[in-house]
Amino acid sequence: MNMKSFLLSFILIYLLLSLPAFFGITYVIDWVPEATLGQKFNGYVMEGLKNQFLLKSLCAVIASIVLSLLLSNRKVGKRM
Repeated sequence: MNMKSFLLSFILIYLLLSLPAFFGITYVIDWVPEATLGQKFNGYVMEGLKNQFLLKSLCAVIASIVLSLLLSNRKVGKRM
């Protein structure tokens, strides 16, 4: 298992699982009228990354392990 492919796939899968929260699909943030675009963006991104952290991490770890093992087996198969 390659650590580089594991970490890269973990990050990509975690961000993919966070996309619905980034777009505000899973929850609503009430903003004051004076909130700037940067404050709203920061709020959505931070809440999207923190929302259901353990569940998304567990899913991303499992998927990353499977993907990394599949990629390493594929490389070994090409060498033979």
